[in-house]
Amino acid sequence: MGITTFGANGEYTDDEYPWDAVPVDAPMDEGLVQRGYGNQRSYPMLRANLRERTAQMMRRCRDANLPYVYCKSTALRLLGVETPEDLAVPGNAWDNAVPRKPGRKSKRTSNAEALHVVVRTAAERHASSDVRMHVWNGLTDDCVQQLANGICCLKPAAAWTSIAMDATMLQLVQIAESMERYGLATLDELRTFVEARRFHGKHRCRIALAIAEPGSASVKETELRVRLELRGLPEFAINFAVPGAAYDSRAEQTVDLAIERYRVGLEYQGDQHRSDYRQYRRDRDKLGALAALGWQVLEVTQQDLNSEEAVDRLAMRVMCIIARHTGEQPRIMRLTYARLADPRRAGREG
Repeated sequence: MGITTFGANGEYTDDEYPWDAVPVDAPMDEGLVQRGYGNQRSYPMLRANLRERTAQMMRRCRDANLPYVYCKSTALRLLGVETPEDLAVPGNAWDNAVPRKPGRKSKRTSNAEALHVVVRTAAERHASSDVRMHVWNGLTDDCVQQLANGICCLKPAAAWTSIAMDATMLQLVQIAESMERYGLATLDELRTFVEARRFHGKHRCRIALAIAEPGSASVKETELRVRLELRGLPEFAINFAVPGAAYDSRAEQTVDLAIERYRVGLEYQGDQHRSDYRQYRRDRDKLGALAALGWQVLEVTQQDLNSEEAVDRLAMRVMCIIARHTGEQPRIMRLTYARLADPRRAGREG
């Protein structure tokens, strides 16, 4: 099989993490930076958790010793990126449902525990309690990569498209942005792959890629941005450097999401922002400096994303700030993902 091999040592042991399979916390490669990959901002706890789960999946796949190519959530785990199961937290439970045929009982729980592999023809499939075998007639050698320990899985773009009919639309957007953030594939590379291949869920992938943006620092920031834009808010700038705002070190001060013309920003505050005193003080100093420049920055936590009603309240707070600039009556809307992806929508033109 004409596959691409990653990693130089060809070995993998239980007491080591599969570094060559997990690019999420490796030193920044200048070549990747020049190609537009990666994001300098990091969340060590999240990345350490991903690395640990990847190591566990490596051991599981090695012990299974299957002569197949891993796909779907199994491939994403091996690549060191979030899976739909990782993102199916309580705050996402009310999101748009995974598309399924009427009357078909969901196998999501059992699928989450199984190993997923892909074969070219239905004749290659066979029943197994721990393995889900999927047929993709479009599977070719250039879709496959071999990790340093000999395990084969789909390359990043193919792995992402393999979950098109398993993930919610939001999860597709989140994982696509994670692919770019971790240096696995740019959004343009995902688009090129989608347009060049035939597979189930192609339309869903096109919509997700029309919504996805480079530069997000975490899946929660992606979720925050998408959920607010689905309520009709203007398009946000990501990791916006506020003009005239800098730390004592002269490093520029940024906000996670911003609408510059209204001087409104949002900062997603994860646990590290509350548990780390130095981070907490840094946040306080930054918010005070931005307020002095006329910016109103709202701090957002998971509680603001845990229900539709909570997101509606947050969206209305932002719209009320905007209304003070425009003089218009604040209101929120309900957009579909397809409408949000439409380039003719205000704020996405050009």
